[in-house]
Amino acid sequence: MKVFFIILAVVVLIFLGIRYFLFRIGDPVNNKVSDSYFYHYRKNLIVHSPMGNWFELGYFESDADVESFQPINRDFGKDKSNVFWKGRKQAVDYATFQVDTTGIIKDKNHVYTTNGKEYNFLGIIEGADPKSYQPLDPSLPDYKRISWFKDNNAVYYRSKKTQGDPTTFKPLNDAIAVDANYIYSIINQRGEGIYAFEVDEVIRKYKRIAGEIKIVNDTYVQIGNAVVSAFTKDEFTLHTFETIKSTKEVNYFTIVVNDTLIYKGIAYPEIDIQSFEPLDYGYCKDKKSVYYDGKKITGASISDFEIISPDYAKDNKNVFYKNSIAEKANPKTFKKTSESDVWEDGTNKFREGKILQGKLK
Repeated sequence: MKVFFIILAVVVLIFLGIRYFLFRIGDPVNNKVSDSYFYHYRKNLIVHSPMGNWFELGYFESDADVESFQPINRDFGKDKSNVFWKGRKQAVDYATFQVDTTGIIKDKNHVYTTNGKEYNFLGIIEGADPKSYQPLDPSLPDYKRISWFKDNNAVYYRSKKTQGDPTTFKPLNDAIAVDANYIYSIINQRGEGIYAFEVDEVIRKYKRIAGEIKIVNDTYVQIGNAVVSAFTKDEFTLHTFETIKSTKEVNYFTIVVNDTLIYKGIAYPEIDIQSFEPLDYGYCKDKKSVYYDGKKITGASISDFEIISPDYAKDNKNVFYKNSIAEKANPKTFKKTSESDVWEDGTNKFREGKILQGKLK
């Protein structure tokens, strides 16, 4: 019996110890408003823990006044003197601060974004007028509506001011927007694969074309007898046809206009539509040939063609720089060096598909 009580005492002590050291959050402050603000389990302070999952998502011990603190929504709260976001005190005007039902965060002086330069602190949306700032178009689907806003002077995309006219501006799909006078490219990232990075820009590209607007898919828009897209290396392409009889979506980046296939904004009038296959970095192929940015790569073998970088590819006989053969390059030994943009095959060094002076051996 004595042994039993000793074991029980040890178990209780271990349980209490685990609870003391591991349990960080206690009761929610107001679980009807926020599932992320809690009273600390042991200390007299407020804790922000995303959805209460502090073990996986972490938690933050706030310096908010415990007695007066109340959550505004999941991540915002305030006490008698300050506004808090994710438990951190924010530099805003306390008396006029508000987060409205559309997600706009503002006070009398500024409109704010949660994607500020400093992590976990609000950033100011430069130039935005807090009095007139509002959603661009409430009829947009949710995933687009939260990205587009306007005030009396400008249109804002993901908290960045654009050149768009706020009275007539309209995003058409993921790539193209228009207003009364211009066509705009919507650029979310530049580069491909591991080289991709986010930019979130809306760029004025072209005078507005006359004609009826038809959204082909999330990438292409038909305006009159022209088709436009932004998903190209030039970040805007316009293909004009004598007449457009039909448009057909193949996939997100590919459509067929009349009998011409367009892939990532590049027209491939020679390509076999039925056997078309997109590859990486602007390459594609059909049953007859391999192409780079719309140009056929003469001499490339379809069966063993291999892309080795954004600019280089090879088969069992040749190395290709974009759509041309890199003369004298050995495909079996061709590899990148530690030098910027320099490749070698054990005999020669290459830059932009050309041999550099001086042999390796």
